[in-house]
Amino acid sequence: NDEKVGNGALTYPVSLITVDEIYLAGGSTMFPNNGYYLYNGDYYWALSPGGFNGSYASVHYVNDDGSTRFSNMDDSRGVRPVINLKPNSLKFGDGTALDPYRVE
Repeated sequence: NDEKVGNGALTYPVSLITVDEIYLAGGSTMFPNNGYYLYNGDYYWALSPGGFNGSYASVHYVNDDGSTRFSNMDDSRGVRPVINLKPNSLKFGDGTALDPYRVE
């Protein structure tokens, strides 16, 4: 519960990406997009629910064309983990290919 150095409620700060984070990175439900950094040409699940029809739960995923959709959980998809870092842990680099971020 320590909110001074981040979300202290996270015992294990690894999860799946949310559909909100995908949209912030450039993903879209309407249009294919292979120009944002989360695009890799593969299907992978997001953490965000898509709905429930009384029998099946559905979850958002990134399609192989970079767009987002949602599907029943009985479909095969990959996963891409997200790691939550503590504040001020990126001490070096500017995020470019020549000078990537480095975690301290």
